[in-house]
Order: sequence, then structure tokens, then C-alpha cells
Amino acid sequence: MEACDDIAYSIIDAEDTVKKGYASFYDLLDFLVSFDKQDTVIREVIKAARKKNREFKRAQLSSRELNDISMQMFRVKAITEMVRAATDVFVGNVDKIMNGSIEPGFELIRNSRCAQLCKAAKDFDYRYGFQHKEVLKLELQGNNYIKGMMTMLWRAISQDGKPDNPFERYVFGEISENYRRVYDDSSKSDYAKYQLLCDTISGMTESYLIKKHDEFKSLKNDAA
Repeated sequence: MEACDDIAYSIIDAEDTVKKGYASFYDLLDFLVSFDKQDTVIREVIKAARKKNREFKRAQLSSRELNDISMQMFRVKAITEMVRAATDVFVGNVDKIMNGSIEPGFELIRNSRCAQLCKAAKDFDYRYGFQHKEVLKLELQGNNYIKGMMTMLWRAISQDGKPDNPFERYVFGEISENYRRVYDDSSKSDYAKYQLLCDTISGMTESYLIKKHDEFKSLKNDAA
């Protein structure tokens, strides 16, 4: 699972960064070249990606489509190389893994020939993706929504599910019946309250959380 995460997120995040317009396909290749000019795998992936890019250029695609389809081919090549590398390391160490003698913290990708490619991709993701102002803005918005929702839920939950305030009674009533039933059957300790809060938040999709947050906030303002 660790190898799957390394492979998927390092490369898919790079593709998302390019598709969202935070960087270009050419920015990625330039970054990889400058990261490690001697690494064999990086050189092979870049070579294959550039070859496909030249082929696509002859199709007279728009710059955006050329960017996207070139990244798709980069993703295919990079993930293929990383899967093969992880498999080779696993096969070479399977006996140690199965008998428990493998050294603590051993990771397939980190000990494979694709270690530098993975590290380079993650560095690219961080610099061009996660630190982009639009991404940071989205994170701040998400942080505010989650904290705001947790605050409103906690005020209702902390009163043992029987708050005097009509708004908080409404909020408590919007919590899943399954979660409330588990809570009602518990000791209703502080731990049970914390668990109810965490279960409620973690069970929400992003769109549902935003929708309920805005609904609750509008009702709270009206009550005030």
C-alpha cells in the first residue's frame, strides 16, 4: 500500500498540477532534468515523454490539448516504470518481508531504481501544486468550513444531545440517526461525544459539508 501511494500520488498529483494550469508539461520535464541529470529512469521517462509529445505536435492539437495528452503519456510511462521497479524490489525481498526480518521502515519505492523519479515528482508537486496560491486559498476555505461545522456541531453535542437553544436542537437532529443511536446507547462520556463529532464530520463529503455549513450558518444568523 505504501508503494501504491508513492506511485499514484506522486505522478497523479503532477498530472493534476499541469491539468489545472499551475505548470506546463514542459515545466515538469525541465524540473525533472534539473533534479537529476544522471538518473537512468528519469532520463528514460523524459525521453519517452518527449517522443510522444513530438508525435502529438504533428497532429496540430491546441496547446491545451497537447499539454493534457502529453501529460497522460508521461503518466503512463512513469507509473509503468515505478510499478515494475516496486515489483522487482518486492520479489527480491519477499522472503525477508514474509518472515519479518526486513529492516524497520523498509519501503519498496525508496529502495528501488525509481526512488529519484518519485522524489523528483513529489518535489514538483509541492513546489508547483501544493504551494500555488489557488491551492492554498482552497485549503484555507476548507479549514474554515471544517472548523465552523465542528464548532456548531459541538455546541449541540456537548449538551448531551438535549440543548435548550432551538438552533442547536436543529443541528443535533441533522446528525445521522445511526450515529445518534450509537451515542444514545453509550455512556455519553466526553469520549463518546468526541467520537460522535468525529464520525459526523468524517462521514460528510466535501459538497455536503459545505451545503450543511451554509445552511446552519444562515439559520444561526437568523436566530441571533
